[in-house]
Amino acid sequence: MATEIQKRKSDDPAVAEFLAGRPTYLFQEPAWQQVVAAIGFPTAYYCLVDAGRLVLVQPAAHMRLGFFHLLYCGLPYGSAVGDLSRYGEFVELLAGAARREGVHRLRFSHNCYDPELVPPGCLTNQHMQQVLHFAGRGEEQLWNEFKGRVRRDVRLAERRGVTVEEVTDQAGRDIIFDMYRQTMARNETYVVWQRGMVERIWELYCAAGRGEMLIARHEGEPLAAIALLYSGKHCYYFLGASSGAKRSLCPNDAVIWTGIRHALARGCEDFDFMISARDDAALIEFKDKWSTTQHPFLFYERDLNWLHCRAWSVAFKLAQSRLGGAILRRVRGS
Repeated sequence: MATEIQKRKSDDPAVAEFLAGRPTYLFQEPAWQQVVAAIGFPTAYYCLVDAGRLVLVQPAAHMRLGFFHLLYCGLPYGSAVGDLSRYGEFVELLAGAARREGVHRLRFSHNCYDPELVPPGCLTNQHMQQVLHFAGRGEEQLWNEFKGRVRRDVRLAERRGVTVEEVTDQAGRDIIFDMYRQTMARNETYVVWQRGMVERIWELYCAAGRGEMLIARHEGEPLAAIALLYSGKHCYYFLGASSGAKRSLCPNDAVIWTGIRHALARGCEDFDFMISARDDAALIEFKDKWSTTQHPFLFYERDLNWLHCRAWSVAFKLAQSRLGGAILRRVRGS
């Protein structure tokens, strides 16, 4: 039997067994593939198979963006798992398989948890991943080592009566998604995550004891929220959102400090603030004040159809403009 690429469903038992016997993290798991599918992007594992035996598997989402098709290998990140010495061979075979499926571009990513893998034939873009590494420090030591403004803002929130509670019902999840939409509108960008995704996170992670959703309130009014996802010794800060009201009460600081304390209590070794675009100075600064370590976050992209990729680059640049963004939000109803 020849070496080949096989596309397996996200709930394929053989893939689940293969992953269970190897070190992985949350975004490589079958459950996360179900979360991503709730956005509306079909998910699958692309597998390098040799003589009928799985050698390497890569989670991927087929993002159909109008006329442009992107195969995103690991969303938001998640590298291949298996015999990584054959990664170059896998990428070359994947390019051929994806082209036959009508994919115009491949995207891979590299974060601080992944081994050094450089897919052949790709261009590289760099953003930033910011992680608070606990490094054996407890709550008190971390608190004392935070920058003075962090301690000041958290204490201010406490004095002014900001409280943080865990979401336990659908009404709370509705509030979180509504604040997320408000956040995207203020940032003049479009909604990426969808309401169904919040429900899948709740069902597959929070209800299963592998995550939680937190809301900061003042006098009953919801002001800020985050979702925390746990995987091994990692805690991922996901879906941060706020209403924009009463910002002087520092609700974002209160909810994040609560999240950090919860991660410490669960024995986590780090608190991953995840990805920031390299030109998003405000977001990078906000995460930096929590004494995070900056790691390069790399996108590797390989174009499979020059014409479609060129047209997409022009359309994406237009969408990033103020006018283009406003038009796109109106079309998407956000």
